[in-house]
Amino acid sequence: MIKHSYLTDKVGVCSSGIHRRGIFAVKPIRKDEIIAVWGGFIITQKEFNSLSRGKFRNIDDYATKIAEGFFLVSCKKGGLEDDDFFNHSCHPNAGIKGNILMVAMKDIKPGEEITYDYAMTDADFDYSFQCSCGAKDCRKRITTKDWKNPALQRKYKGYFSWYIEEKIRKARKKRSPRPAPDR
Repeated sequence: MIKHSYLTDKVGVCSSGIHRRGIFAVKPIRKDEIIAVWGGFIITQKEFNSLSRGKFRNIDDYATKIAEGFFLVSCKKGGLEDDDFFNHSCHPNAGIKGNILMVAMKDIKPGEEITYDYAMTDADFDYSFQCSCGAKDCRKRITTKDWKNPALQRKYKGYFSWYIEEKIRKARKKRSPRPAPDR
């Protein structure tokens, strides 16, 4: 069967204490091992805007901005694949490489829910939500501006999506003064 995404056979979907359903390890997963490769449909900003006003009002739940003006959408006509159940945590065990790879940030034991911090992928939307991850370092309110937090930038260095990494790089470039020309 052809799928739009890849999900390792070391995980499965189960009921989650964070939010309805989640992805859980059923076998040990090693640090840096690929957990998922996200696939779906590429749409433009204009298409995204029209879908978010139509019958796909919750499309932002399944859309990831991958470049300026482009989104990867993992749903079509309401059909979702198992990899859409990765929940947010302020203390995640997985991160993003590129725009579509999810990898383990540490060794993960069977029974652990696979989570990532939505700050690793979400920007430019205008939404926030009350966090229910239960982590000691929980931020309580998650926003699409969290990627701007310098502490999170240090914590997740190398685990932000390419799009967010570019936003961080550009923001730093704006802040750092240009060196004086040699005379």
